[in-house]
Amino acid sequence: MDIEKIEGTVAEVSKALGWSVDKRIAIAVANFYLIQEKDFDEKGHMESSRIIKKNEGWASPLKSYMHHIAAAFLTLQEESPEEGLKKINAWQDELNAVGFRRSPYTYIAAMIVQNPGEAERAKLLHEEMKQHHKFLTSQEDIPYAVLLGRLEGDIKERAATMNAYYKDLREHGFYMGNDLQWLSQIMTFNSPVYRPDVVGRVVAIRDFFQNEKLKIRGPQYPILGILAVAEADGQILKEIIEGTRRLEKTKSFKWYKDLAFTTAVQLGMKDIIEAQEVSAVAFSTSLEMLMQAQQAAMFSSVNAAIIASNSNNGS
Repeated sequence: MDIEKIEGTVAEVSKALGWSVDKRIAIAVANFYLIQEKDFDEKGHMESSRIIKKNEGWASPLKSYMHHIAAAFLTLQEESPEEGLKKINAWQDELNAVGFRRSPYTYIAAMIVQNPGEAERAKLLHEEMKQHHKFLTSQEDIPYAVLLGRLEGDIKERAATMNAYYKDLREHGFYMGNDLQWLSQIMTFNSPVYRPDVVGRVVAIRDFFQNEKLKIRGPQYPILGILAVAEADGQILKEIIEGTRRLEKTKSFKWYKDLAFTTAVQLGMKDIIEAQEVSAVAFSTSLEMLMQAQQAAMFSSVNAAIIASNSNNGS
């Protein structure tokens, strides 16, 4: 893991975005470029930012917390930022049409949608999830509903399996809440059918990190699911721990240790997949989908954290 490259990219992004932009947003944006193995394109990013500001209404989430994440997304697309923004809004409209209320999470989901009909299937899965967790299931679950709704399998069974995983993990000391629900959702990536071995892997990965004195908090729960789905082995987990500790010592991540862990996992994801023989891959999703899940986890947790901190500050 190239720590200097990571820290340099975060510093570049932070400088370009300015002091008024939350550092967690800058880290998320930097991750977006690093994952794509692209250098930060300040000129292109600022042009995408300008196009968003010009075309979006004052109440659009793309003008608040999601602004620079969306700008990074548009800059890294093959199509022009104008066309990319039109596509995001088209998918956003489709999500609205099936009954999802416009929010930062529907915009995260709109960046994930790939084909017509995915919004409708996501809504069906979201409603089934509500049958098990009426009050817990919310806007924050929409990006995962889009990703998981794209997969083959019975929607009702997948929602029931999520609930079973949620209950099992509660018995293993995981705290209830949105983070645990996200984890239980990701655990169904391989199959909508309940698999006790997936629970075992999640618990084993958590225990491995904790035994290495790496504290796992709620925002990291979804990452445990991604690592379990990818069947990350002990060597890869050790590399993640080493990368996390090195990042924690840097200026960029000193006060954002949760994001140091997230970054270490996110940038190691390709290694996790490539370390396995193709014929031995047990999960049915592609690398791209796992990367999307990881990015959705980061964007969702950063968005939730900023909203919570602003609320606590009375703003």
